[in-house]
Amino acid sequence: MLEALTPTRLDKEVAAAAHWIRVRRPARDGDRALTGTTRHWLRKLPARRRPLRLCVTFPRVANRIAWCWADPSMTQQVLDDLTHDRRGGRRGFPTGVMRELRRLREFNDQQRIEVRPETWLESVLRLLAW
Repeated sequence: MLEALTPTRLDKEVAAAAHWIRVRRPARDGDRALTGTTRHWLRKLPARRRPLRLCVTFPRVANRIAWCWADPSMTQQVLDDLTHDRRGGRRGFPTGVMRELRRLREFNDQQRIEVRPETWLESVLRLLAW
């Protein structure tokens, strides 16, 4: 408990916050609201997969996911970046938002499997199974 009151801990937290302010891109007006692209993406998602908490709490993140959703591999990279702390020192998302991000990741993985074109060998094996 005493550690929470020490000046060194406060200095570290202030330094960390200053670091992220320098590293993170400046906020834009569109970061505080969902774009038309994101609204359209949400309507196309199955109701149980819609990340409503994410959209309300972090519209900037929802916009980023919606913009890359047409490319499954890019979406996978974005969702990986959001769910895994590679930079260190991130606070992370609230539990409900993390659950929504994981559901989106699962859906993206399923979607990619369904969209993936059948290989030549898979076609032959499917025909032989008849």
